[in-house]
Parts: sequence; structure tokens; C-alpha cells
Amino acid sequence: MRAKKYIIKGMLLVSLLTAGTSCKKSFLEENNPSSQSTDQFFATRAGYENLVNGAYSTLRSIYNSKDYQNVTELGTDIVTQNFTGSLQPLNQYTITFDSNEGSISAYWRLLYAGLKNVNAVVDRGPSVTTIDKDPEGIDPAVVTQRVAEGKALRALYLFQIVRNWGKAPLIINETIVPSQEATLSEAPQFYTQILKDLTDAIAVLPARQTGANYGRMSASAAKHLRALVYLTRGYETYADANDFTNAYNDAVSVINTSGHALLPDFQQVHRQSNETNNEIIFSVGFSNAANNNTNNWPKWYLFPYREGWQGLSKSAIYSNDDVFGIPTKYLYLLYDWQKDRRAEVTFMSPVNGNPATSTDGKNNGKNWFQATSAVAGKYALGDTVIYFPVPTDPNYKQWTDADRAKVKYVVYNYPTGDPADVSGDDYYKVAFQTSNSNTRAWLPVWKFKDANTIYNESNAGSGTRDIYIFRLAETYLIAAEAAVKKGDNPNALFYLNKIRARAEKTAGSLVKSGTVTIDDILDERALELFGEAPRWNDLQRTKKLNERVLKYNWDATHITGGVSSQLTLASTKFYLRPLPLSWINSISNNSEITNNPGW
Repeated sequence: MRAKKYIIKGMLLVSLLTAGTSCKKSFLEENNPSSQSTDQFFATRAGYENLVNGAYSTLRSIYNSKDYQNVTELGTDIVTQNFTGSLQPLNQYTITFDSNEGSISAYWRLLYAGLKNVNAVVDRGPSVTTIDKDPEGIDPAVVTQRVAEGKALRALYLFQIVRNWGKAPLIINETIVPSQEATLSEAPQFYTQILKDLTDAIAVLPARQTGANYGRMSASAAKHLRALVYLTRGYETYADANDFTNAYNDAVSVINTSGHALLPDFQQVHRQSNETNNEIIFSVGFSNAANNNTNNWPKWYLFPYREGWQGLSKSAIYSNDDVFGIPTKYLYLLYDWQKDRRAEVTFMSPVNGNPATSTDGKNNGKNWFQATSAVAGKYALGDTVIYFPVPTDPNYKQWTDADRAKVKYVVYNYPTGDPADVSGDDYYKVAFQTSNSNTRAWLPVWKFKDANTIYNESNAGSGTRDIYIFRLAETYLIAAEAAVKKGDNPNALFYLNKIRARAEKTAGSLVKSGTVTIDDILDERALELFGEAPRWNDLQRTKKLNERVLKYNWDATHITGGVSSQLTLASTKFYLRPLPLSWINSISNNSEITNNPGW
């Protein structure tokens, strides 16, 4: 079925003339095209590079969005809701979860805005003036590479669309004349186009992008993505018989020939001063430049520490907070703090309280919140206000009520016991504070913390850290998962243990033996890629969503107010997102559009 060209109502070609870039250094300074038409400007070297840069800038809108966090992390086995006083449809799968869900609609709009931009990059490439026609033109080889970058980005957007919605408008040309009609294409058509774009890109792009080109799509990024595409399609009824083998071969090729390598220490992967490192295959960049210092991730993983707490006030020490979700008990208990280096890098801990080892190079990530304002007779500046004993703290223990009565600060014990039962755990109760009574307190995630964040009244993001999209550790886990699916346990063990060996504190302490299962892979992805890889898609791909959410996400099975979850072990409705009702209502032939089953 051929997709008709259409434009979502109100959508414009966003960010093309005012956009920054997707890397630390500008790819190219932008020019003011006020004296030229759009077609004339984009045909120039400066105009076309501006167009490409705008396409990269759209990545910020997508990945630096709370809607992205909500859609990709909530409602999983490792992320649950922070607020307990209201229903959270994306997390609890209640009857209130419908095709009007705001974050899903916003994610759809962002992806199609990005798709529109990259289609312009691909379609306008042949019209750009080249140096053989004008000395001020662009090198034809550069045009070829930019078009390949556009195809790789287009494949990324199309992949996000198809794996979330299954069917959607397949748009592979720039929309010149708006149309109010749309035709849905099925998943197999999407995958055919995605694989074609990635194959084209891999043939042209350099293995890695370095220097001023760091942050652009590379052949290694495209091949990593292609491995994930093959892996994802391999689980479907319309899969090709060779999908898992192709996924494995692509992943191993990236591991062995890309020039990327695992860093020897997990802590260095997330060290802010080392964020441009050999393990990162593709990232969305931010910097101190104007309009580029808006990374919001640091505040989304910090609970509302200043809401009603004596001694905790607005402060650059912790900056803004705007939590979207919290780790489940299952995630906390997955980490072996004594053996696995990743625990104390991921969360507030003694490691993150030492500037020499902390992710942000400061001492604010220790496992307690320090007073940011003095309270007469109770707290001096720097005193402990909230204490989180963690297993690598020299003073770690499970505090009793008698222990708590002896100190002036609040203590939240680390979870213990059954990972599926949070009824007796401190983290999952309403926080002991004087306001914002629906907020839980929980050990915050620190691996995304940014030394450059500040507190500002607008609650705007102020981070400058890059957002990692693909890194080599995930490539290893793709190889391991593909090996499991094609019945190659020795190689599944080999690639899984490469990641576990990098994480261990004592050689051999985390080595796995025996048969590797998909659950093993999902656990390892949680430990290694928490908050980085879209967890909902991991569970969706492996067909483990219902099972693991019902087993490990307490809030999905303990809903107040007489409302129950629609999620059951047998239900299939939630394996695809609903086509947004707002989009359906915006097109003239909406009577021809059928939503996904159950929606």
C-alpha cells in the first residue's frame, strides 16, 4: 500500500533556520536567509548545511522530552510512578488509558516533525549547488554523505514509529503541498524502507565520526541500529528467517570493526568530563552555547527534595527537580552493590560523593541530602537532612524505629525482601514531609547528574551533558540476545559476560555460566542501560511486557479508587500504542482509519 503525502495539521518544517547542532561543536555557523527564497537558500552550501543541522537539532526535541520518558520508561518492570494520589494510565494500564493519552500523542508529533525534516535533507540533496558549478558551492562527496546521514536519521524515526504503533503513514518524501488525507502502511513496509535506508547509509558513511563531525550519523551507528531493527522484527509473525542471524552479524561487525571499544570502567562511561568517549556510537549533544544548555534529564531522575523539607531549599547543589517516574524495587534489588560497580555509579552513593569518582565531578551525589539552608536549632548548612543507607556505605544497616529516634534527620532504608512486594519498604511510602503528600522519597539516580545545572525559577533545564542514544555496551547485548534467539548459547554467554566482566569489582565475581535466557538479557539491559535504552520497547520486543510488569511493578496491580488494571497475562492490546485520536480527527479521511486492536 502506497502512503499518500500528508501533513499533520499545524506542523511546520521546524528548527531549520534557527537550530543548533547535535554535537558539542557546531557543524557549521548558520546564516540569515532573509534575502532569499527557501528553495534558493537550501540550494546553497550554507543553506543545505543549515537544513541538515536542523534535522539533527530535532533529536533534542524528541529525546529531551518528558513525553519520551513517559512513553519509553513508565509502565515497565524497572520504572514506576512517583505520585501515589492519582491514576497513572501509562504505568498502571487503567481504563483511563486511551487514544487521547497526551504523552503518546506528543511523541507521535515529535517523530513526524523529525521525519519531515530529514525527508527534506534527502530530497533536496540533488538540488544543492556543487563546487563544479559554483566555487561557493558544496563538495559533491559532502552532499552524498549528508543525504546518507539523512537516510540514517529517517530510519531511526521510522523505526521508532513502527515499533510503537505497528502501522502509520509511511512518509519518505518532503511534503511540499499540504494534504489533509493519510494512508496507513503496515509494519512490513516500514521495515523494508528502514533496512533500505540503513543499507544505503552504511555504504556511504565513515565508520566513525570524529572531531568537528562528532555527533553525526556514522556507518557504525547505522549498523548498530540495523542490528536492533533485525532483532526487533525477528520476534514478529512477519519476520524474515534470517533476522536473528543478521542482527547478530551486524552487532558483531560493529564490535569488531568499528573502532569503538568498551571502556575498562563503567564509571568512566558516565563521567561528565569524559562523555565524548570511545564507547559512544551516537549521541544527542548539548553544550554551554546559547540554546544548547537545556538538557532536562538530570532533573527528571531527582525526587522533589525541596517540597516541604526543612533545611532543603532552592539550590544549585541539587538544581531543579521534575521527576517523571522512579525505579521499582525490582531494579534496586537487581544490583549487587558488593560485586557490581554499576550500582554506585547509577545512584547516589559514596562513589558519587567523591569528586574524583563521581559522575559529575562534584561531591553532592553522596547518599544523603545536605542542608542547603540553615534551620535554627536543627540544621546547619551541610548537615544531613535525608539519609539513604546503601550497601556500600561503611555505616550501612537496616535502621529500626529506635535507631531513627536518635537522629534529627530522616532515614530511608534500602529495599529488602521480595522484589514484587513493596508494602514494607520505605521508598514506596509517601515521603515524610509537610507538603506535596503524594510524593514518594527514593534513592535518586545520579548517573545523569550534570555539574552545570543550576536552580532557576522557570524550572527550565540547564544541563549540558550529551544524551547517549547508542553505545557499544548495548551492541554487545544485542549480539547476546540475537545469539539466544538463534540457539547459539556459547556466543550468548560470551557477549553477555563481556559486559558483566566490565562491571565487576572482583575478577570473575559476575561471570555467568549455563544457559542464557531472554530474562537474563533483560536483566542485564536493566543493569547496564537503565534510563538510556527505552525499556518499554525492550519488553514489547521480547513479548515480556505483561509478564514482567505484572510481576515486578507493584503499582500496576495495586490501584486505589476501585479502578483495576486492564493488563493481564493474556492481553495483547498494550503491545502497540494507540494511534492518537487528535491526529485521526485532524485528517479528512479519518473514517478510513482503523486504530490498533483494542483501542
